[in-house]
Amino acid sequence: MSFAGKEITGDLLAYDDVEAMGEEFYGEKWTDGLPVVAPTADRVERMLGAADGGELLGTMPPRWRRTFVHHVAVNAVLAGCRPEYFPVVLAGVRAILDPRLNLYGVQGTTNPAGVMLVVNGPARLALDVNSGHNLFGQGWRANATIGRAIRLCMINIGGGLPVLGDMSTLGNPNKYGSCIAENEEESPWAPFHVERGFGADESVVTAAGVTAPQNIAILSQDPVAILDGIAGALMSSGSNLLLFTAQPLVVIGPVHAKHLARNGYDKPSIRRYLWEHGTIELTGVGGTDGKAMREWKARCVHVEGSREFLRPSVTPEDIGIVVAGGKSGPHSAVLQPFNITQLVSMAVS
Repeated sequence: MSFAGKEITGDLLAYDDVEAMGEEFYGEKWTDGLPVVAPTADRVERMLGAADGGELLGTMPPRWRRTFVHHVAVNAVLAGCRPEYFPVVLAGVRAILDPRLNLYGVQGTTNPAGVMLVVNGPARLALDVNSGHNLFGQGWRANATIGRAIRLCMINIGGGLPVLGDMSTLGNPNKYGSCIAENEEESPWAPFHVERGFGADESVVTAAGVTAPQNIAILSQDPVAILDGIAGALMSSGSNLLLFTAQPLVVIGPVHAKHLARNGYDKPSIRRYLWEHGTIELTGVGGTDGKAMREWKARCVHVEGSREFLRPSVTPEDIGIVVAGGKSGPHSAVLQPFNITQLVSMAVS
């Protein structure tokens, strides 16, 4: 059999000594640095369930290795997933292999971008995927292991190893794996996946090539103050959106969502506001940065007379909005995307 592009002989995965297995896998660079679960034949079969392990999903960059469903199951076992999580993991892999996500760029860039999944629909509740308090943090097995399974696939199938395939200068903590759910129960608006054309009763995974969440703490209940805070974060000094044409993801906390909805804002009007106010004036900006902004974000440059303005995205519809988090504080977040990255949604089957 082969694993991570290497042909292995014998029953390498039949370990009685967990510590020895961990050392072997770490030495072979088959892990993210954390302990793993032995992917025995029995565990992999249980993970696959009724899925066809021989189905070819595509090729995964940067090594462009063929990605079979069986390979995904092995990495889901390594990550500690329960078998019932596997359809979500599989949908996530299908999403990141979609060319629109630009996984080759996300894997190989010097930028700290990684992959994050957003889960919508009945699977959120059935699998207990956290959508509330501390959703970007610790404490939920589904969030931790589903996100980690995607990362292990990116390492073991795609070859996204630090320095050898992943050239990120700084990285970020969510590159260990990142998976959240939308808090549909606390959202005053249509769920994210419904906006993207799916049925409310469908389970959907959306993949995003983004950096770590940037917290936006706005104590005011004034909707304009809340939106201005988010808009300012979209195009803050040094942010990815100053340079890259992509689709950002905004996570609005339930407290902020409540204040916005009470004042008549819905997701389309929020997107429009952020697009119009999350701008910088480009007039007179020169040097390397000015050249990159004008070339890399040419489709986002708007000219008004003698003045140039840079929008965060090509259209307002490019800004993804998810309602998530707990009700304990007035917090939202902006997740900056990498270049030419689009949000990709896949139904869970």
